[in-house]
Amino acid sequence: MEYFITGIDTDIGKTFVTIGLALASESKGLKAGVYKPLQSGAIRQGDKLLAPDIEAVKKYSDKINTKYSYLLEGEVSPALAAKLSGVNIDANKILTDFKEFSKINEITFVEGAGGILAPAFDNMLCADLIKLLNIPVIIVTTPFLGRLNHTLLTVYYAKQNNIPIKGIIINRTPENTNDLASKNFIKELQSYTDTKIIGCIKDIKKPDKQRMIEEFTKIIL
Repeated sequence: MEYFITGIDTDIGKTFVTIGLALASESKGLKAGVYKPLQSGAIRQGDKLLAPDIEAVKKYSDKINTKYSYLLEGEVSPALAAKLSGVNIDANKILTDFKEFSKINEITFVEGAGGILAPAFDNMLCADLIKLLNIPVIIVTTPFLGRLNHTLLTVYYAKQNNIPIKGIIINRTPENTNDLASKNFIKELQSYTDTKIIGCIKDIKKPDKQRMIEEFTKIIL
């Protein structure tokens, strides 16, 4: 099983959701892997570069397989980071890396960069990368003002471009809120799309491994 995790925007919790899904899979006895094809925003440590999203996975488990194909500096899109660094990204390398990595896992989560239309490399968007890998997408959103529009646009684009959608995960769901947008988000979303909501994750301020497993094992993939 392989899934591509995309968000409706940046800073929506893709890495958190990816880790949560991998931890939940591991807790069920599955060999899980997290693949980051393109990692910009690399952290320099001495003469080494570290992939922040991969390091975040390792913080929670050393049993989850991890891999990246390209590691780039700069808090920008992978496409711009590659251009500024003079790095040529090879789509065939990404596809080969993905296929080889998937062979050692029972379930693989591929984390994208930004939203579905974020520039990936050359003239390719993240949507093109999803189509290259030919796997279903899980869309991560949050239930706040303006997010309904972003979520519906992401769903619409995926459907128009024949990208299969496994479902939507609503991240950072607040408890006991008086915010009207948050309280009505699910009902509003369901009235405008038939795309399945496969899980709602609570707004966990200080996530730990056990709490994340408890939350994410509720999601049925």
